[in-house]
Amino acid sequence: MGSTTSQSLHLPPNGGASEGTPVAILLDMRVHIAPCDRYRLRVTTWGSGAGPHAVVLPGISADWRGLAPQIRTLRRLGWTVHVVDLPGFALPPALRAPDATVVQLADYVARVLTSLGIPPALVLGHSLGGGVAMHIAIRRPELVSGLVLIAPVGLGVSLHWIYKLYCVPLLGRALLRPSVLRASSIRRFLVGSRRRDDPRFIARLVRHGERARPRALSALGIRIDGPLTKLSKIPTLVLWGDEDRVISASDARRCKELPLAQVRIARGVGHSLPLEVAAWANRHIEKFVTALTTTELRAA
Repeated sequence: MGSTTSQSLHLPPNGGASEGTPVAILLDMRVHIAPCDRYRLRVTTWGSGAGPHAVVLPGISADWRGLAPQIRTLRRLGWTVHVVDLPGFALPPALRAPDATVVQLADYVARVLTSLGIPPALVLGHSLGGGVAMHIAIRRPELVSGLVLIAPVGLGVSLHWIYKLYCVPLLGRALLRPSVLRASSIRRFLVGSRRRDDPRFIARLVRHGERARPRALSALGIRIDGPLTKLSKIPTLVLWGDEDRVISASDARRCKELPLAQVRIARGVGHSLPLEVAAWANRHIEKFVTALTTTELRAA
């Protein structure tokens, strides 16, 4: 295992930035660049650094903006929030094919969390980030106090054909280019009937796509085989849209194996659930984390 260190970043007087140079601070936001083997993971933190802590893992070719409503909710509730961008997704170098598995990504994130000294945290992940969150909980349960999984990969084999195309290296990179991911594609594949005809919302997702770095992920290592017994002691909230055309909500049935899991399905909602029904998602998340912190205080 290679070394993992971190650097705290602040805005230089001239506003410039280079590797190893502090690059950003805004109110209570801090940005770290955490080297891990050949990669550099960007970690954006909001809050004073006091507990409770939450780690947020965006999906493929996404960043914190795709989960901004959930980050705001956790901050309002007093949580310190750390958003970890996966290797090759925010900063170069590109993710190498041998490292493009959910297990390997989970290992990188776990090592960075350890290097930053983040205590056991709620881990919230969407899509690919949800799959990574589950593997962190399975492989390094001491780092996880609870899970919020939003349409996560890894619970089944029902990846729809559009996600499988993203996983083909050359084709996936092409599909993730802004010139390809247009409003029509977003309406067809990423959004449910509730927001499909909302032009302002669709335009917002297009803007997010224009800013995303084109990345593709190997389909190998996505599914969690066997029973989910290693997650049985971790309080878990699962949120899904019943019109998800990327990862079918039917995969949520595996969560019945988990005695501490709650499953909530949103009607008329697609894969962009965190933004499509932000208020709905945040109500469930607030209720879940309030119960989680209350239980922890009682245990203490």
